[in-house]
Amino acid sequence: MFKSLYDSPVTATVIPCVVALVVLVLAQRKRRLPRTYATVFSIAIAADAYLNGPWTPVKASIAWMVGVFFVILGDFRYFVVFEEATQNRAKLVRAVVWAFVVPVTAQIIRWSIPRIEHDERSTFLLYEILFFVLAALTQTFRVPRAKEWDMASRATTFELVQYGTWILADVGLIVSGSDAFWLLRLVANLIYYVAFVPFMTRLLEKR
Repeated sequence: MFKSLYDSPVTATVIPCVVALVVLVLAQRKRRLPRTYATVFSIAIAADAYLNGPWTPVKASIAWMVGVFFVILGDFRYFVVFEEATQNRAKLVRAVVWAFVVPVTAQIIRWSIPRIEHDERSTFLLYEILFFVLAALTQTFRVPRAKEWDMASRATTFELVQYGTWILADVGLIVSGSDAFWLLRLVANLIYYVAFVPFMTRLLEKR
């Protein structure tokens, strides 16, 4: 039951796109930084939900490239906010660099362990664990040094909840295969596709 709900075009594509449209419209009334952030990333997440969803027009042969691009872009959204909170120089450049840390590390591990490389669920779990560890280390060592500590902490906590939920879901699916864990994975996906941009935009708006 929950697997079919998870795979439904309504939850995978329609809801994220509708919310993205609402965020996009409301963003035009905000000041420059939150407006730019919400505009760019609401469009990006709608494209992600469509191109990686059940209605995708992307050919199977290049679908993996589209998926990788949006995974990196999805993490980049967080680092944009975090680097804004640190107020360091070259904020966007630093955000780009940090966005590649987990994907590159995950790929190196996948090349080293064929069992992970050839199993989609294990690949997801590896990525989720690596990013959760990075976010936990960021919360411990980088957040206290951020000039806007509260914004950095809230953004990082959001990531920990999101990736923690994915980890619990995928561990459950690998270990038990219970349909209930698809519901947990759906919750994590809705955090990522629906709640992320409004939450981060609000953080930028309040600074």
